[in-house]
This record gives sequence, C-alpha cells and structure tokens, in this order.
Amino acid sequence: MEKDTGYSTGYKIAFPILFIIIGIWIGGWFFSMTPMFGALTNQPVNDIFNSLNALFAGLAFGGVILTVYLQIEELKQTREALITTAEANHDMSVDSNEKAILDLYQTYCSEYFQEIKTSSMTTLIGCVKSKEYCDFVVSRFFVVEQLPLKECHYKSLEDLITAEDFSSFKSEEQKHRFKVDELINFFSILTGKTNSKKIIKNCDFFYQWWRPLFWLIAIQQKKRYFGSLIISEYSGDLLFPDVVVKLDEIYGFTPFKTDELAWQYILSHPKIISYGIDSAYLD
Repeated sequence: MEKDTGYSTGYKIAFPILFIIIGIWIGGWFFSMTPMFGALTNQPVNDIFNSLNALFAGLAFGGVILTVYLQIEELKQTREALITTAEANHDMSVDSNEKAILDLYQTYCSEYFQEIKTSSMTTLIGCVKSKEYCDFVVSRFFVVEQLPLKECHYKSLEDLITAEDFSSFKSEEQKHRFKVDELINFFSILTGKTNSKKIIKNCDFFYQWWRPLFWLIAIQQKKRYFGSLIISEYSGDLLFPDVVVKLDEIYGFTPFKTDELAWQYILSHPKIISYGIDSAYLD
C-alpha cells in the first residue's frame, strides 16, 4: 500500500471545501431569486456581483487554509526524511568504522606485520634487560637530546641481536628499533576507534603481551619528557602514555593511577621476570 502524501491529503480536503463554498454561493444565488429576497432589495445586479466577491473571498480563505496545511505536512515529511538520512549516515559511519578495525586486524596478522612484531619484541626485551639501552631507545622518540648507541649495548643485547662487530650491530639494532615506531603508530590508530571498543576487544591484538612492555616505555618516556624543558619545547605533546591508558580501558584493565603502581606491575610480571630485568630498575 502506497504511503499517503501531504499533497493527496490536501486534495481530499480541498475538494470538499471547494464544494461547500460553491454550494453556499449557489444556494445564496437561488435564494436571491425568490420573491422573498426580491422584496428585500431593488439592486439585484449589484447583489449578484457582491455574491461573486463573496465567492472569491471564500475561495481565497479556503486557499489560505489549504496552503498552511500543506506547508505543515511538507515540514513534517522533511523532518522525517532528515531523521531517516541521519540514521542511515550513522549506520554507514558505524559500518565504515568496523570495517576499518577489521582491516587493521588483517594488517596485524599479515606476514609483513609479523616482522614488525618480532623486531619490536627484540627491541623491547632489550629495554627490559638493559636500563641504559632503554634510556637510549626512549631518547630516540624525541627530536632533541638523543643519546648515542654505545658499545656496552652491543654486549648487553648480543643474545638478542646477532652481529659480528659493533658496526654491524648498529645497523641491525636500527632495523629492529624502527619497527617499534610502526607498532606504536598501529596501536595509536587502533585507540582512535573509540566507538568500536567491543570489536577491538573481540579482535585479539595480543595486547596482554604488549602491556608490561608498553607501560615500561610509557613511564620512561614521561620521565624523560618532563625532566627536560628542551624536549617538551621541541617535541610537541607526549602521546604514547595516553595510548597505553586507552588500551587498558578498551581491554578491561584498570589503568595505573601512579607510576609506582605501574612499576609494581612491571617488576612482578612473569614475562618481564623471564626476560631477566636489569637490576638498575630496582634502584
């Protein structure tokens, strides 16, 4: 069944109004021809034109009523159309956002990203094993006050990065470390999909594995960032600690309110202990 429009309803109202007005006018015309009406006036022609004026005035008044009604109906239909369009746009936005997350998940599971995860894990485990190396890695996230890679780092990470000498170690270490940037950017993009937390949580991005390592880097980043006026001036806002907090919230963890609580978690985490954490973190 076709939906009744405002215009068809308007026609249904217009015709009865038209017939009523014409009927009244015709009835008045015949009444003016009766002897009773003739006894009341001696200007039948003038009265005829007056009746015509009354007819057109009545029609005009009926037209005003009809116009107002049609405008109200049109506004109602416009509002309904806008609501329908808004709902459709919202559904499209949700679908698009969900598709973006699924695309990210496919990227995360791709062969190329396996290399990123492996290299990032190598670098982050190195940060656990050597606080001095961690300070070097963290310094490289900022544009100023970057620390140099030292030969002692080569000795600390020789079981993680195979190299014949310090020169080749520098090249290999850089390849692994640059992958950490890609991993962090990936999770930063992921946390931007805040209206699809349920899908993110149900897609296994293995955040549980990354969580203690991410918190370690985030704490060391904050320590270096707020400990230097030059770094905060030239490096912009510090974003990664906020990303880690958002990831905790998405995956149902309670973000740590203080760095001390975060350190308790990191130092007691079985995976961190298995990597052999540097005793310098305990000072």
